[in-house]
Amino acid sequence: MTISAARDTPPEVFDLLVAEWRTMSPLERADLADRLSIDVGMLAVAGIRSQYPGLDGTDLAHELARRRYGSALADAAYACALDA
Repeated sequence: MTISAARDTPPEVFDLLVAEWRTMSPLERADLADRLSIDVGMLAVAGIRSQYPGLDGTDLAHELARRRYGSALADAAYACALDA
């Protein structure tokens, strides 16, 4: 499998990173993926708070769901909260 390097990463650095990933156990890779997912979620929430400073609670969760899954699914999931 070929992995493409990020545009801002020199190829030799990316090769070192891939070599490190290959030494990781499946559990270590799963833990890394979990932590990255949490970090991405935190960045998304920070972006939402920056764009909508007054948003909080359910409205914030709804906006995060909208960005992750699209408006149709997020609106359906938060229909009760939107009606309140």
